[in-house]
Amino acid sequence: MTGGLRQRMAWLHTWTGLLVCWLAFAIFLTGTLSVFVHPISDWMRPEQVQEHQQAAFTGPLDHAQQLQHGLRYLEQHAAKSKMWELWPRAGEAEFQVFWLNQTGYYEDAHLSAATGAAMPEHASTVRDTLGGTHFVTFHHELHAGTVGLWIVGVASAAMLVALISGVITHKRIFQDFFTFRPAKGQRSWLDAHNLAGVLTLPFLFMIVYSGLSISWATYMPAVSWAQQLRTGEPAHVREYGPENKPSGQPAVLTPLDPLVRLAETTFRTPAYAVVVNHPGDAKMTVDVYSTNTPDTQEGNLLSKRGVMKFNGITGALMETEMPHRAPPNSARATMATLDELHRLHFAGAVIRWVYFVAGMAGTAMMATGAILFMVKRRQKALNEFGAATQRVYRLIDVLNVATIAGLSLACIGFLWSNRLLPPDLVERHEWEVAAFFGIWLAALAHAFVRPVAQAWREQLWAGAALCVLLPLLNVVTTGQHVLGYLAQRDTERAAVELTAIAMGALLAFAATRVGQRKMSGATAMRKAAS
Repeated sequence: MTGGLRQRMAWLHTWTGLLVCWLAFAIFLTGTLSVFVHPISDWMRPEQVQEHQQAAFTGPLDHAQQLQHGLRYLEQHAAKSKMWELWPRAGEAEFQVFWLNQTGYYEDAHLSAATGAAMPEHASTVRDTLGGTHFVTFHHELHAGTVGLWIVGVASAAMLVALISGVITHKRIFQDFFTFRPAKGQRSWLDAHNLAGVLTLPFLFMIVYSGLSISWATYMPAVSWAQQLRTGEPAHVREYGPENKPSGQPAVLTPLDPLVRLAETTFRTPAYAVVVNHPGDAKMTVDVYSTNTPDTQEGNLLSKRGVMKFNGITGALMETEMPHRAPPNSARATMATLDELHRLHFAGAVIRWVYFVAGMAGTAMMATGAILFMVKRRQKALNEFGAATQRVYRLIDVLNVATIAGLSLACIGFLWSNRLLPPDLVERHEWEVAAFFGIWLAALAHAFVRPVAQAWREQLWAGAALCVLLPLLNVVTTGQHVLGYLAQRDTERAAVELTAIAMGALLAFAATRVGQRKMSGATAMRKAAS
């Protein structure tokens, strides 16, 4: 690594980018899909369409009945818990209750709204699926828990290094924004990489940095350790658990329904959750949280649920915090802002589509960067790896195909598995995730055994076919279709299928273009070697 600053940064940009580009592509693609986690989840639960239609005829259920059922269950199964939490849901056949166990972590149960009995596993008529949460989990920690979270954190930090070094390297960065020369081989790939990078540069910095900040407690655990040493309990319990300590004196809980009705009248929204702190104790309190609706949340970056705090014995109102109140200090406001900018709780449809387009552009930047590395070396091998150079180049080609085309194929294959697997299959959600990783692994094996150009074309065409045929699969397996969704004003489910068709068209276009370029590049490489 010699030369001036730009030459050094170019070296850093190239090799940092190459080492993390495949993982970064996967994180970014699944993160972009996570923008529409709720529409994807709704589409993957087609039974909910019929259930919601039935609920409209039966009318809303009484909160009091659900609260009574929930309290009875918690008294029987979590009497010694530090905290109970009930989620009453009008018009639904079941609702959830949660409790904080002795180790400080949540447990939960699904209860029948009619009888209060615990719902047996797989008893729900809605198929067992992670829905769009699968993409969120992969984006956040690769379905690998804390280890995956650390891997994502290291990759995100490396992405910041690649972004900064890329800005320093390109002295004509803003001029490059207006430059694209099609059908020029390596120059076209470089122009596409620069264009996508400059177009999304502010977004990329924001989304990567905010993603790192969300998991600060994992990457900087000393804060939690210090909190535990000082208080004797983990920081997450201090943050989300009861604030006051129990007195040890028994007491009877006041009826919850009047408190919920008062909160709903005050907030003018249904109650989202009812939390009982230190149930059965003389210092018992009840918190009733409001629901964030589109009218009250969208456009409010620092929006926060409203909460009314009551004395758990007398029912007297102790404190009211209306929705949208900003965090009490600048540090928390900054953290809340970064969190909201990344998670998009505040965003409406327009902002989500802006994020989706920007995310796809950022994903394209990473893909073009990975492809550009090999396009350059097809024209002139640099022998960076000595005698192993050609084998390493082959491995990079395989990883490019398996990551860019193969992961795209796995994502749409995940939606196909949702319709093809039996709805009552035991541990069905795990089979769907297994299908996702199985398809991705098969794409990697396919890229190993096929010539590069053919692997690109075959995987891209396969992904395009699955995307375009997704609406037909839905009709065959459920009888539901885009026109039906639109007639019911279910624009979110309709958008999933229409977006899949659009993505299929893009993959088909890429198959016709990238395959031809790869074929010509491979021919040139063979001629140069002979």
